[in-house]
Parts: sequence; C-alpha cells; structure tokens
Amino acid sequence: MKTKFFVYTCILLMTAALQGCSDSDNSSSSGISLTAKEINNGSLINGGEYRVLNSNNQVMGTYTLTSGTMNITDLPAGIYVVEETKTPDGYVASQKRVEVIVRNSSVEVSFLYINSQTRTIPDSQQLQFYDLRGYTLLGDYKATRIGEYYWIDRNFDHKITAGNGFENDVPITQDLLNKYMEHVRIDPQYYQIPVIDDFEKYYGRYYSYPSIDYMNQHCFMADEDGNKVEGWRLPVPADYRQLFAMCPFNTSHDPVHTTLNERDVRFTLGTRAGENPLAFNIDQGNNSPYKVYWFGASLNTNMYGFNLMPGGARLNGDGPWCNGLGPNGGCYSDGKWGDIYHLFYTADFAVQNSDRTFGAVIIHDYVDTKEYETYHYLNVRWCRPLTDAELGYKLYINADQTDIKKLDLNAAAPSGYTELPHGYIRGFYVQYMLDKPNTNITVSDIVNYAKNVEDNYVYENRGNSSVIL
Repeated sequence: MKTKFFVYTCILLMTAALQGCSDSDNSSSSGISLTAKEINNGSLINGGEYRVLNSNNQVMGTYTLTSGTMNITDLPAGIYVVEETKTPDGYVASQKRVEVIVRNSSVEVSFLYINSQTRTIPDSQQLQFYDLRGYTLLGDYKATRIGEYYWIDRNFDHKITAGNGFENDVPITQDLLNKYMEHVRIDPQYYQIPVIDDFEKYYGRYYSYPSIDYMNQHCFMADEDGNKVEGWRLPVPADYRQLFAMCPFNTSHDPVHTTLNERDVRFTLGTRAGENPLAFNIDQGNNSPYKVYWFGASLNTNMYGFNLMPGGARLNGDGPWCNGLGPNGGCYSDGKWGDIYHLFYTADFAVQNSDRTFGAVIIHDYVDTKEYETYHYLNVRWCRPLTDAELGYKLYINADQTDIKKLDLNAAAPSGYTELPHGYIRGFYVQYMLDKPNTNITVSDIVNYAKNVEDNYVYENRGNSSVIL
C-alpha cells in the first residue's frame, strides 16, 4: 500500500512520532516514492537530483530522476529529509526541502516545479489543513490566486479542540441569532435557518484567541498529495492592505474616484446574492431602514472568488456592546460570552500583529487595518505570499517613493532603493502597472492612491515619509 502522508516540520521526538504513525500494512517494503512534477499541469519532470538524510543528518543516498519518478526502498522506519541538490533545467523549485516520516509502507514526496520561462502557476489550488498533534485532517480548502498571493476562498470552518477557552463551548444557535436580530431591529422571522450548521458552513466559524494561537503553532496546509506547502500562515495587516489594493476603484455607485473605500472592497470581494444559501439581503418590508445590504446582485462582482461574507464577531465575555441603533445609543448591557455583534454589517478577520499578538482587520464604514489586540472571536482565513521564485522578480522602491524598479532575482538592489514591502503601494502597483504594462499611471499616482485609502492606518501614516504604505 502506498500511503499519501503529509510532510511537515518535525517538532516531536522520533519515538513518539513513529508510535503515532503506525501502519497495519506490512506487506510492502518501506521507503519513499519520489516524484517531480510541473506545478501547472502535473506532468513529470526529469533531471532533478535529490538526497535523503536521516534524523542524524547522515546522507542515505543521492538520486537523479530520469523518468520523473522513482521508488527509494528499504529505508528503516524513521524521520527523513529529502533535499533537492540540482534543479531540472528550465525550471525553478517551489520548495527545495521536505521532511517525512517513513513507516511500514511507501510515502509519497512530490517536488513541484515552475517553468522558468512562462512562470505559470495555477489560478487555484486544492489544499488540506492538518493538525500536527494527532496528524488529524481538519478540513479541505481551496486557494485562489489574487495578484501576488494565494488566499483561502472562504472562512475557516473546521473545529479546534474544545475546552480551555476554545469556541466550541459556545456554539451558534438560532436563539443567539434571534437575539442579535432583535438588537439590530430586524424581525427574527426573516432569518430563520432550517439547518443551523449551515451558518458556520457559509459564514465560517468564529475562533477564539487560544484557537488562533493553536492553529499558528500546530497546524499547516498541505497539497492534495499530502505534502506540506511552505508559506501558508495567518495574515498580517499588510497582507490585507495588499488584498484591498487589488480592488478596482469605482465598482460602487459612488461618483468617480481614486480614493479606495470600503464599498470598492466590499463589492469586489463580496459574495453575490444567491452564491450560497445565506447570501441574501434581508428586508422586512414596510420601508424599514433595518436590513442587510452586503449581497447586492448588481454591484458585487466577487471577481477573484474570495467569497467575502459579513460575519461581524463574537464577544469573548459578558458585558455591554453598542451598534448605534435604537435607544440609549444602541447600547445593550446584556452581552454574553459568545454573542454575535455586527453580523451583516462588518467583516472582521483575525491577523497577527507585529508584536505577535492577535488583532483584526475590519471592513465596516471604512476599512481598518490599524494594529490593535483583541480577544473577541473572529473569522479566520490564511494566505500565502508567492515566493520570489514563483514571481520571477523583485521590486524595489526609492527613498522618495517616486520610483519602483522591477528586477531579476539575481540583480542587486539599486543604490538608494529598498525592497518594496507588502501593502497598499505594492498592491496598487501590481493591479495598475504590473498587470497593465501599457498604462499611463505612474508610481507617483499609485503612491497617492495609497495615501488616500479610507483606512485608519493610512490616516495616521500618510504624512510619515519613513512609512511605505
């Protein structure tokens, strides 16, 4: 039996790992099934050289692929590293090193390669999300390419171990949704969900601080063959800034503008009415001003397949909360642990701040990517910035922020230039200049675009020349 087993960075003792990976099938010799494939079409690639090292860093063998695949047999059970030592001609590696556990059967290890001439990579990828503890598959996900990134195309909805503050202790119920509806002055009869699990399926789960921390430490993305894909992680605020900068201006009903606002972002990324059973505008009639407006059929484009849903957040304890609707400023003193707030009206996504705490970026009356720490329960997605090898270039910006240079990977940074970080400027550059080489837009234009985004982070930093937005 050939086992599809995921690859990971080992943090366990070898004995414990092997005990956790026992295999009842002893009919075939143990070893590694090594394959090299073109990432875009799966075709086999010859000419790569690889070596296998054991847990003591001893070389167990060096191998050249002459038919795109080979079996390395009779390896004792244990933990091994497979390293690429020579790249096939005409290709670049998306990943050069993988770690595996060999048990009593053959483990698949796939090296994926990008054509160095075309740099073509898939627009989407199927992925598996694993918990390293217990080697548990938590869920299947799909990634969609947006500019220089892959993003998961929906909010996470897998479960994390219950107890000790994990959100499974306070599940979503119809009563909880009814309470929220009453607080935003919508009659609950307009939002009755026949199968309550559908809420988490289409809106995603809300993860607590401990859950987000747990996933950061113990979980990873793997491809369909079970190989760990390096680079997947919880986003930082700059990742969302670059995502928002990929949203075109003037997708909304606003007057023509170059000031990116939440409507541009919401209409570009948002799920359209009918794209899932819970994407519908709630309208209780009688000219009521209290309704849902996120799922506009005529304005939403969902152009990247991001499938943005307005999930709000959930309270992490008892206490008051406000929504601005109704008496007393729309403030309520009956908030309980796990209560939903701002559902239908905001999208709150977990991020990791620069000080390693967890916060949120928010899409509400404006987008807000300013760093702050929060303990509320939030929707979670992961992203993966494309590697330099996948992109085939590096970007550099000068100190005056008047010029950006796109250079080959082996070119030195020009004097007075630094590598362009992720964020609004880089996103606007990709959308309006890199993807449209014949454009009349200049670097000064996109820097001005970045300085005028309706974002608290921008508002506080737009005049700071040392900050590259």
